Amino acid sequence: MRCCGSAIFLCEWVEFCYFCGMKDNKKTDAVMMALLRERVEEVTKRPMKSPRDFEWLSERLGEMGESMSTSTIKRCWGYVDADVTPRLRTLDILARYIGYRDYEHFAVAHNTLEDDTPSAPVHGTTLRPSVDLDINDRVMLTWQPGRVCVIRYLGNEQFVVERSERTRLQPGNTFNCGIIIEGEQLYLHNLITEGRKPTNYVCGKLNGIHFKVLTQGCDANRQ
Repeated sequence: MRCCGSAIFLCEWVEFCYFCGMKDNKKTDAVMMALLRERVEEVTKRPMKSPRDFEWLSERLGEMGESMSTSTIKRCWGYVDADVTPRLRTLDILARYIGYRDYEHFAVAHNTLEDDTPSAPVHGTTLRPSVDLDINDRVMLTWQPGRVCVIRYLGNEQFVVERSERTRLQPGNTFNCGIIIEGEQLYLHNLITEGRKPTNYVCGKLNGIHFKVLTQGCDANRQ
Protein backbone atom coordinates (compact mmCIF):
# COMPACT_ATOMS: atom_id res chain seq x y z
CA MET A 1 0.00 0.00 0.00
CA ARG A 2 2.87 2.35 0.84
CA CYS A 3 4.45 1.67 -2.56
CA CYS A 4 1.16 2.31 -4.35
CA GLY A 5 0.75 5.60 -2.51
CA SER A 6 4.26 6.64 -3.52
CA ALA A 7 3.53 5.84 -7.14
CA ILE A 8 0.38 7.96 -7.08
CA PHE A 9 2.28 10.81 -5.42
CA LEU A 10 5.01 10.56 -8.09
CA CYS A 11 2.47 10.76 -10.93
CA GLU A 12 0.82 13.79 -9.38
CA TRP A 13 4.22 15.41 -8.81
CA VAL A 14 5.22 14.89 -12.46
CA GLU A 15 1.99 16.55 -13.61
CA PHE A 16 2.55 19.39 -11.12
CA CYS A 17 6.08 19.99 -12.43
CA TYR A 18 4.85 19.88 -16.00
CA PHE A 19 2.29 22.62 -15.41
CA CYS A 20 4.78 24.71 -13.43
CA GLY A 21 7.13 24.49 -16.38
CA MET A 22 4.38 25.51 -18.76
CA LYS A 23 4.00 28.77 -16.85
CA ASP A 24 7.42 29.83 -18.09
CA ASN A 25 6.02 30.01 -21.64
CA LYS A 26 4.87 33.31 -23.09
CA LYS A 27 1.29 32.11 -23.05
CA THR A 28 -0.05 31.18 -19.64
CA ASP A 29 -1.85 27.93 -18.98
CA ALA A 30 -5.17 29.77 -18.91
CA VAL A 31 -4.60 31.28 -22.35
CA MET A 32 -3.43 27.96 -23.80
CA MET A 33 -6.48 26.22 -22.36
CA ALA A 34 -8.72 28.87 -23.95
CA LEU A 35 -6.99 28.22 -27.28
CA LEU A 36 -7.51 24.48 -26.90
CA ARG A 37 -11.23 24.93 -26.18
CA GLU A 38 -11.55 27.29 -29.14
CA ARG A 39 -9.85 24.83 -31.50
CA VAL A 40 -12.07 21.96 -30.30
CA GLU A 41 -15.19 24.05 -31.00
CA GLU A 42 -13.88 25.06 -34.43
CA VAL A 43 -13.12 21.45 -35.39
CA THR A 44 -16.46 20.13 -34.12
CA LYS A 45 -18.31 23.18 -35.50
CA ARG A 46 -20.28 23.15 -32.26
CA PRO A 47 -19.96 25.64 -29.37
CA MET A 48 -19.87 23.92 -25.99
CA LYS A 49 -22.58 25.82 -24.08
CA SER A 50 -25.16 23.36 -22.75
CA PRO A 51 -25.19 19.98 -20.97
CA ARG A 52 -26.23 18.34 -24.23
CA ASP A 53 -23.16 19.80 -25.96
CA PHE A 54 -20.86 18.28 -23.33
CA GLU A 55 -22.64 14.93 -23.56
CA TRP A 56 -22.26 15.05 -27.35
CA LEU A 57 -18.50 15.69 -27.10
CA SER A 58 -18.10 12.89 -24.55
CA GLU A 59 -19.86 10.53 -26.97
CA ARG A 60 -17.63 11.63 -29.89
CA LEU A 61 -14.53 11.03 -27.81
CA GLY A 62 -15.85 7.60 -26.89
CA GLU A 63 -16.26 6.76 -30.57
CA MET A 64 -12.58 7.56 -31.00
CA GLY A 65 -11.60 5.16 -28.23
CA GLU A 66 -11.02 7.96 -25.71
CA SER A 67 -12.73 8.20 -22.34
CA MET A 68 -13.75 11.51 -20.77
CA SER A 69 -16.77 12.06 -18.57
CA THR A 70 -19.29 14.82 -19.16
CA SER A 71 -18.45 16.33 -15.76
CA THR A 72 -14.76 16.54 -16.69
CA ILE A 73 -15.58 18.32 -19.95
CA LYS A 74 -17.83 20.74 -18.08
CA ARG A 75 -14.96 21.61 -15.74
CA CYS A 76 -12.62 22.19 -18.68
CA TRP A 77 -15.12 24.64 -20.20
CA GLY A 78 -15.82 26.35 -16.88
CA TYR A 79 -19.47 25.33 -17.00
CA VAL A 80 -19.28 24.32 -13.35
CA ASP A 81 -17.30 26.00 -10.60
CA ALA A 82 -14.09 24.07 -10.05
CA ASP A 83 -10.81 25.62 -8.98
CA VAL A 84 -8.89 22.62 -10.31
CA THR A 85 -6.22 22.46 -13.02
CA PRO A 86 -7.21 19.84 -15.64
CA ARG A 87 -5.07 16.72 -15.55
CA LEU A 88 -2.51 16.29 -18.29
CA ARG A 89 -4.33 13.16 -19.49
CA THR A 90 -7.49 15.23 -20.03
CA LEU A 91 -5.62 17.83 -22.06
CA ASP A 92 -3.89 15.11 -24.09
CA ILE A 93 -7.26 13.64 -25.09
CA LEU A 94 -8.63 16.99 -26.22
CA ALA A 95 -5.44 17.73 -28.17
CA ARG A 96 -5.57 14.33 -29.89
CA TYR A 97 -9.17 14.94 -30.84
CA ILE A 98 -8.14 17.92 -32.98
CA GLY A 99 -5.19 16.19 -34.61
CA TYR A 100 -2.21 16.69 -32.30
CA ARG A 101 -0.05 14.01 -30.73
CA ASP A 102 -0.74 15.32 -27.22
CA TYR A 103 -1.18 18.57 -25.27
CA GLU A 104 2.53 19.40 -25.34
CA HIS A 105 2.49 19.00 -29.13
CA PHE A 106 -0.45 21.44 -29.26
CA ALA A 107 1.24 23.91 -26.90
CA VAL A 108 4.51 23.90 -28.82
CA ALA A 109 2.71 24.45 -32.11
CA HIS A 110 0.78 27.45 -30.79
CA ASN A 111 3.68 28.96 -28.88
CA THR A 112 5.75 29.02 -32.07
CA LEU A 113 3.04 30.96 -33.91
CA GLU A 114 4.30 34.12 -32.21
CA ASP A 115 7.73 33.05 -31.02
CA ASP A 116 10.57 31.74 -33.15
CA THR A 117 11.99 29.99 -30.07
CA PRO A 118 9.69 27.07 -29.19
CA SER A 119 9.33 25.81 -25.64
CA ALA A 120 10.25 22.31 -26.81
CA PRO A 121 12.19 21.11 -29.86
CA VAL A 122 10.33 20.76 -33.14
CA HIS A 123 12.38 19.08 -35.83
CA GLY A 124 12.13 19.91 -39.51
CA THR A 125 9.88 22.28 -41.41
CA THR A 126 6.50 22.83 -39.78
CA LEU A 127 3.18 23.35 -41.57
CA ARG A 128 0.25 24.69 -39.55
CA PRO A 129 -2.89 24.32 -41.68
CA SER A 130 -4.89 27.03 -39.90
CA VAL A 131 -2.10 29.54 -40.53
CA ASP A 132 -0.19 28.37 -43.60
CA LEU A 133 -2.93 27.03 -45.88
CA ASP A 134 -5.91 28.47 -47.72
CA ILE A 135 -9.07 26.47 -48.35
CA ASN A 136 -8.59 24.08 -51.30
CA ASP A 137 -4.80 24.14 -51.03
CA ARG A 138 -3.35 20.70 -51.63
CA VAL A 139 -0.53 18.94 -49.81
CA MET A 140 1.36 15.91 -51.09
CA LEU A 141 2.49 13.51 -48.39
CA THR A 142 5.05 10.75 -48.90
CA TRP A 143 6.47 8.19 -46.50
CA GLN A 144 8.16 4.80 -46.57
CA PRO A 145 7.74 2.31 -48.03
CA GLY A 146 6.50 4.03 -51.19
CA ARG A 147 3.38 5.69 -49.73
CA VAL A 148 1.93 8.71 -51.53
CA CYS A 149 -1.15 10.71 -50.56
CA VAL A 150 -2.55 14.03 -51.83
CA ILE A 151 -4.89 15.83 -49.45
CA ARG A 152 -6.97 19.00 -49.87
CA TYR A 153 -7.56 21.51 -47.10
CA LEU A 154 -11.21 22.13 -46.16
CA GLY A 155 -10.63 24.65 -43.37
CA ASN A 156 -10.80 24.28 -39.56
CA GLU A 157 -7.82 21.88 -39.70
CA GLN A 158 -9.84 19.37 -41.73
CA PHE A 159 -8.63 17.62 -44.90
CA VAL A 160 -10.06 15.32 -47.54
CA VAL A 161 -8.00 12.66 -49.32
CA GLU A 162 -7.90 13.17 -53.11
CA ARG A 163 -5.32 10.56 -54.13
CA SER A 164 -3.69 7.69 -52.31
CA GLU A 165 -1.12 5.07 -53.29
CA ARG A 166 -0.24 2.05 -51.16
CA THR A 167 -1.90 3.42 -48.01
CA ARG A 168 -5.06 2.61 -46.08
CA LEU A 169 -6.30 6.11 -46.78
CA GLN A 170 -8.84 6.27 -49.59
CA PRO A 171 -10.09 9.16 -51.77
CA GLY A 172 -13.00 10.82 -50.01
CA ASN A 173 -11.75 10.07 -46.49
CA THR A 174 -11.73 13.13 -44.23
CA PHE A 175 -9.67 13.76 -41.11
CA ASN A 176 -8.42 16.45 -38.74
CA CYS A 177 -4.78 17.43 -38.42
CA GLY A 178 -3.44 20.43 -36.53
CA ILE A 179 0.21 20.35 -37.57
CA ILE A 180 2.46 18.64 -40.15
CA ILE A 181 6.18 18.37 -39.39
CA GLU A 182 8.77 17.32 -41.96
CA GLY A 183 10.48 14.09 -40.92
CA GLU A 184 8.06 13.38 -38.06
CA GLN A 185 5.11 11.03 -37.71
CA LEU A 186 1.81 12.55 -38.86
CA TYR A 187 -1.17 12.14 -36.55
CA LEU A 188 -4.61 12.06 -38.20
CA HIS A 189 -7.62 12.28 -35.95
CA ASN A 190 -11.30 11.73 -36.57
CA LEU A 191 -10.52 9.81 -39.76
CA ILE A 192 -13.86 9.13 -41.41
CA THR A 193 -14.20 6.26 -43.87
CA GLU A 194 -17.56 5.37 -45.38
CA GLY A 195 -19.27 2.63 -43.41
CA ARG A 196 -16.86 2.76 -40.46
CA LYS A 197 -16.64 4.57 -37.15
CA PRO A 198 -14.21 7.51 -36.88
CA THR A 199 -10.72 6.43 -35.92
CA ASN A 200 -7.13 7.64 -35.57
CA TYR A 201 -4.30 6.98 -38.03
CA VAL A 202 -0.56 7.57 -37.96
CA CYS A 203 1.46 8.11 -41.15
CA GLY A 204 5.20 7.58 -41.33
CA LYS A 205 5.70 5.35 -38.29
CA LEU A 206 9.14 4.24 -39.52
CA ASN A 207 10.94 7.42 -40.60
CA GLY A 208 8.34 10.16 -40.53
CA ILE A 209 6.67 11.87 -43.48
CA HIS A 210 7.71 14.35 -46.15
CA PHE A 211 5.33 16.98 -47.44
CA LYS A 212 5.05 19.42 -50.33
CA VAL A 213 2.42 22.15 -50.60
CA LEU A 214 0.89 22.23 -54.07
CA THR A 215 -0.75 25.27 -55.63
CA GLN A 216 -4.53 25.32 -55.91
CA GLY A 217 -4.24 24.92 -59.66
CA CYS A 218 -1.93 21.93 -59.48
CA ASP A 219 -3.28 18.64 -60.83
CA ALA A 220 -3.43 16.30 -57.84
CA ASN A 221 -3.32 13.25 -60.14
CA ARG A 222 -0.09 14.33 -61.82
CA GLN A 223 3.00 12.30 -60.91
